[in-house]
Amino acid sequence: MSKIFSAELKKFESPTTLEQAVSGLWRIDEIILSTTDIKTLSEKIANVMLEELDYLKFGYIIIVLSLLDRSKKKLKRVSISKTEFAEKALINSPLPFEKITFDMNDKENLPVKALLENVPYVTDDLSDMLYPAIERDLVRNVQKKLGVLTSVTFPIYSKSSPLGTLIFSMNKKEELITDFEKQILIGFTNAAGIAIEHAVLFKKLNEANDKLKSLDKQKDEFLSMAAHELRAPMTAIKGYVSMVLEGDTGDIPEKTRGFLADTSNITDRLIRLVNNMLNVSRIEEGRMVYQMEEENLSSVVRTIFNQFTPEVERKGLKYDLEIPNEIKDKVMVDPDRIQEVVGNLLSNAAKYTDTGFVKVKLSQPEKETVRVEVIDSGPGISEVEQKKLFQKFHRVESNVGKTTGTGLGLYICKLLVEKFNGKIGINSVVGKGSIFWFELPLVTDASSNSN
Repeated sequence: MSKIFSAELKKFESPTTLEQAVSGLWRIDEIILSTTDIKTLSEKIANVMLEELDYLKFGYIIIVLSLLDRSKKKLKRVSISKTEFAEKALINSPLPFEKITFDMNDKENLPVKALLENVPYVTDDLSDMLYPAIERDLVRNVQKKLGVLTSVTFPIYSKSSPLGTLIFSMNKKEELITDFEKQILIGFTNAAGIAIEHAVLFKKLNEANDKLKSLDKQKDEFLSMAAHELRAPMTAIKGYVSMVLEGDTGDIPEKTRGFLADTSNITDRLIRLVNNMLNVSRIEEGRMVYQMEEENLSSVVRTIFNQFTPEVERKGLKYDLEIPNEIKDKVMVDPDRIQEVVGNLLSNAAKYTDTGFVKVKLSQPEKETVRVEVIDSGPGISEVEQKKLFQKFHRVESNVGKTTGTGLGLYICKLLVEKFNGKIGINSVVGKGSIFWFELPLVTDASSNSN
């Protein structure tokens, strides 16, 4: 008949020395607590005690781990020790191991009872551990073949949450189980509970991460598709507006010309936005093709600076370009991509600066580095926002409480600048404007000759 497994200390009779037991438990903790895969962990829990503490010597012949399926309210067998006794039990079992489950209402089943009451139980009748999944007479026949005399089941808990049970079957009687052994079993079961909880949390975290990755991929695919669909009509609009501005349809009033010029600039901005959406996925997936060339950075900056002159001056802003005469500025870049970086920075400055100035400056902070700064007198960006500024899809909330931008331009700038072995950053104070900058390594004579 089953009874509560007492953990009260009696006369100390150790199957091994205290030092060996403590060392073994430390080793067991190290093994199972470092395992995050639930399947691997389950196998280790069923075997590590027999392997590390060699409890086969002391009559422990089978260890079984069961886990609670909360959604189905079932206690399921998940792993069994790899011993000749366990193998024999599996061969003689009328039910496959993985199909041995118990409803949490099966009160006659000792592991279920132990888990519900959070109390360990011991029995000399192995059928107490397997009924009603397997008929008692069938279990008793197997028990006789194995020579099992005692089975102990421990509930596995994490804090106040039930996780499963451990069953220790042995070929010795209950009275030969020392209190020292009982303490070892309790310690091992507690460690198993912590390890299982960690593994379950790790699995949930991975599943959530995989789901986020899938959603992120779907979002990128949608953006890419939308960008492809938008680019053709945007390019057509740009072309038609340019034709009208260039007089292909005849003379137009100056007021109309001003409106069309604004339309052309807005269309340019939309085209840049569409290109940003396409480029993000290309860069991240390694599909972007780079045509690396030696390029004078001052030529790139002048070209992009001139493109933005009408837009900036139309807003009444002071617009300056500062390039020292003797500056060294030859860099190894993809010319189109570095133009994209300068264009994104200047576009932001022109867009968010309503009064004051926009300035572009080249300098050499170090002998082997050239620096581009886009300086504006706009609203500025807080230190909190600056830390997140170059992240994908992060948008800055302006000083008037509006969230602005798509969160792609600066992210792409960062990816491209780092691709060219440079670095990018910002210096800004709220209410005093911003300085967006990037630095690139200069092409040295040695590197130029090697290319």
